[in-house]
Amino acid sequence: MEHQQYSLIETLTSVETAGLPVLGTLVEQIVHLLSSNTIFTDIIIHQNSPIMLRQPKRLVAVSDTPITLEELEEFFEVIEPDWEERIKDRAFDRSKDLYSARIRANCFTFQGKKRLGCVIRRFPTEPMSLDRIGLRADSQAFAVLDNGLVLIIGDTCQGKSTTIASLLDQINKSRSGHIITIEDPVETLIPQRKCMITQREVGADGDVGSYYLGALDALRERPDVILIGEIRDAQTAQEALALSESGPLVFATLHARSTELGLQKLLRLLGNNESQAQALSSALRGVICQALLPSTKGDCYYLATECLTVNPEVARLIENGDTGGIRPLLDKLSANPDSGCHTMNDDLQRMMKEKKVGMDDARRATTDRLKFADMFK
Repeated sequence: MEHQQYSLIETLTSVETAGLPVLGTLVEQIVHLLSSNTIFTDIIIHQNSPIMLRQPKRLVAVSDTPITLEELEEFFEVIEPDWEERIKDRAFDRSKDLYSARIRANCFTFQGKKRLGCVIRRFPTEPMSLDRIGLRADSQAFAVLDNGLVLIIGDTCQGKSTTIASLLDQINKSRSGHIITIEDPVETLIPQRKCMITQREVGADGDVGSYYLGALDALRERPDVILIGEIRDAQTAQEALALSESGPLVFATLHARSTELGLQKLLRLLGNNESQAQALSSALRGVICQALLPSTKGDCYYLATECLTVNPEVARLIENGDTGGIRPLLDKLSANPDSGCHTMNDDLQRMMKEKKVGMDDARRATTDRLKFADMFK
């Protein structure tokens, strides 16, 4: 029993596990966890170790009972019948509706292919409202647009997919049209309301081979709104920009720590040339940069964002490739409540004042450490 012998990871108390079964098949245990009131974002399972939960402020074991090879193989069979072939080369992702919950499972081998493991993330059964996720009014305004490019920026696991699903569903509730998403894999399913919804999955067994090919296909599918799940390479960046210049509203995500670093990365992917910078300055409508922070009680996460709404001053900086000028301009614009802009530090300061988040977590999330330090001198 590896966990008992070597691990210093806490185990849920009897009070915390009330109602949670520690017996039954692995699938049954996972389903019960997904439908329980236990707070967690991910379920982490290693062969010969107990089920672990990632909670806002800790990693915790559900019990002392290790999961066997046979149990993991049975679960993998549910997720992907051809899993043994898929896992030979690398880890694979699968999204699946598991009774009342929707999950994404990343399945892998480790220790020289001697052991199996997986990480399971759960998603809302349908998109949450923009108010419920905590998105501010200036960011919500991007759902009213009918053309141009909107970037959602942040590190991994910072809620970008949830934000986009909520923005798309707000459009879905408020006007008719055709929404196309290109995702890897498809996460939250968006119900048909006023819009036709086409959610295309990227991957060898999906609907399209890459984000780039999905974006290339999209224009011939009469979209009003397009989501490109992630801009990873130059081809996808160029196609996202081309799509946004051709009529539809385009949302896209980008991994970066701050608004200016995200714009710098996108310009680099576009080749750092003058014509592409000019095209981006004309097409870009705004940027949301976001982070999830654990609450002081450790019982939930709070969304902190910064928002840049493009105006002529912002467009000029982008056209000139002057991403270093974005931060001082964002600071200046955020002082005006009608600018459609605010900084991450604005959100963090408010949350700390309301005692929702702690100083250390806020310091880790800030996109401007110098300004953050000045606030508390």
